[in-house]
Amino acid sequence: MFDPKWIRDHPDLLDKGLARRGAAAASANLLAIDEKRRAVIAKLQALQEKRNAVSKEIGEAKKNKDEARASALMAEVAAIKNDVPALEEQQREFDKEFEDALAQIPNIPFDDVPDGNDEKDNVERHRAGEQPKFDFKPKLHFEIGEALGLMDFEAAAKLSGARFVVLKGAIARMERAISQLFLDTHTGEHGYTEINPPILVRDEVMFGTAQLPKFAEDQFRTTGDFWMIPTAEVPLTNLVRESILEESALPMRLTACTPCFRAEAGAAGKDTRGMIRQHQFIKVELVSVTTPEQSNAEH
Repeated sequence: MFDPKWIRDHPDLLDKGLARRGAAAASANLLAIDEKRRAVIAKLQALQEKRNAVSKEIGEAKKNKDEARASALMAEVAAIKNDVPALEEQQREFDKEFEDALAQIPNIPFDDVPDGNDEKDNVERHRAGEQPKFDFKPKLHFEIGEALGLMDFEAAAKLSGARFVVLKGAIARMERAISQLFLDTHTGEHGYTEINPPILVRDEVMFGTAQLPKFAEDQFRTTGDFWMIPTAEVPLTNLVRESILEESALPMRLTACTPCFRAEAGAAGKDTRGMIRQHQFIKVELVSVTTPEQSNAEH
């Protein structure tokens, strides 16, 4: 979530970044709410300062045995106390309005991110290895899996509906082996710590990694008001939420292999064949916690 001070200092940069993402300008609305919020805060602070000053005067009046003045000052303090709850309620309302508006603002892209309208505008940065060439038309992954009897989409549909698969035999073993290979490589060669996190999390955890509120429809929620994680990034990142870390402990590198769950609510008709855009899948995730100055290099 953006720092309100940064928005006040750089409203043009915020709107420019949002425009690059195809999003509407947001600074004017945010600043208007923030101005109302800060005005109420200033009024509250002024009342509190006045109450403290008058309270001191009451002490002086009583010390001087000026009961009339002391009574008048006490009435003034009582009037101030009566005004405070209404202002505090206004502040809570403006705080919530401001936080709700901020929560809808996506991150803005770095300067070196190429602009584009969709995936057709993606820029290829590099290739690794040689692309294989075949003297025949390659089969799609699900054609191979079904022909071998190792991917069963019909059985999965009977169990759970569309966008699920039952993996059998060698492919089930291969998925487990690939997960193990990645975990062992990351922990053994690159200094990552393996984590086995919960896959059911609370609202604030999903909010902390921006799945909420904008992408709520893409998530699965249980009847017990837990969310099923769409990626292990969610619990891994939130391990340090509301924590202050020693810089000497950074970078903190974490990895986990978990089931992931996604409703794919906005993916109707997209890549629906095979093991793509499924509601449930296994994924190895990497998360690095580091300083802002080192984040690009770590990435």
